[in-house]
Order: sequence, then structure tokens, then C-alpha cells
Amino acid sequence: MALYSAESNRGWVSFKDAEWLECEVSDSSKTSLTLKLKEGTKTVNRTECIFCYRNPSAVEGASDFLTLPNLDEPNILHSLRVRYWQGQVYSYTGPILIAVNPWKSVDIYNAKNMELHKAGGSKEPHIFAVACKALRELMSTRKNQCVLISGESGSGKTESTKYVLQILTTSGQSKPAAGTSSIEQQVMMTNPVLEAFGNAKTVR
Repeated sequence: MALYSAESNRGWVSFKDAEWLECEVSDSSKTSLTLKLKEGTKTVNRTECIFCYRNPSAVEGASDFLTLPNLDEPNILHSLRVRYWQGQVYSYTGPILIAVNPWKSVDIYNAKNMELHKAGGSKEPHIFAVACKALRELMSTRKNQCVLISGESGSGKTESTKYVLQILTTSGQSKPAAGTSSIEQQVMMTNPVLEAFGNAKTVR
């Protein structure tokens, strides 16, 4: 309990434009908060801001955000940042996988890692894990499965789709005959058409 109580006065506060600032609560009442901010101490009316208590630092890098004591916008954003600093681009919120585009090459999509997830040997958040779960449910229940991939332009939706298709098309397929393409190659060749349907164009 000492670990949690020692940091129980830490929080996040937003005054405008959904910008979350780190703060510490030095005093509080039903109508006001006295906060220690980087620019100094400030007393504000509770109706003039949005305040959320911050999670203990020991759990801010949790792989599943459902285990966090405080599950709200600033704490989710901060945990994503903490995990990104740790080199982790994937996080869970229950069955939902959150991906942060690393904007660099990361060695987590190799064949060894793919086989590890297909064998169920890893519990870490990963796009391979989501695809493998969908495939297992498809095989065990004989019912249609859906993997919904959403995000803003440039967030990595197309790449994520490729990794899902990679799992689905390499599971249980036989070696292609000479002169023919594998199922994976045939599906991947349709990617320009899929992007055209989504009008996928990233402008920065």
C-alpha cells in the first residue's frame, strides 16, 4: 500500500483543447483544487477543468490497460507513451489491440515470432496474436470471424492488414505447385485494389 499512497496525490489536469498536464494535488475541496504545476501552484474551480488521478508509476507500463487502477484518456495516453519508450508498440485493452506506429524498422515480425504466436507460446500484445486468435476461433467454432482494423491516415492500417493476412494465408497451406503463386502472394497482390477502395493516401 505504501507504493500507491506515496503517489496518490499525482494527477492529470486539462483546461482546454484536451491538453493534459502533469500535476500534484496539494489541497482539495468539493468545489476547488489546489494544483502544483510546472509553472507554479494554482487554485482552480472544479468546473473549470477536467481532473484525473494518475496511475502509480509501477503499473504505467502494463501490457493490458484493463489492469490499470485508473482507465481514462490521460492515463491511457501516458501508458502508451511509456510503453513506446520501452520499445513496445502494441498494448491491449481487453480484447482490443492498440498499435502505435514506430516509424522505424522493428524486428518483431520475423518468421520465428510468427511461429511462436501460432503455437500460442506468447501472451504479449501483438498483431500476430490477434490474427491467430481469430483463426483458432474460426477452426474451433466453424463460425465467421472479423478483425476490425481502424485508425487515422498513416497509422499503419495497411501494414497491420498485411500481417493478419500473413498469418491466415500461411496456416495449413500446402506447398504451391511449380509455376504458381502461394495463397499469401495471391492475396498480397490484391493490396493495391484494397487500398484503392479505401482511397488510402497519406499526406504529410
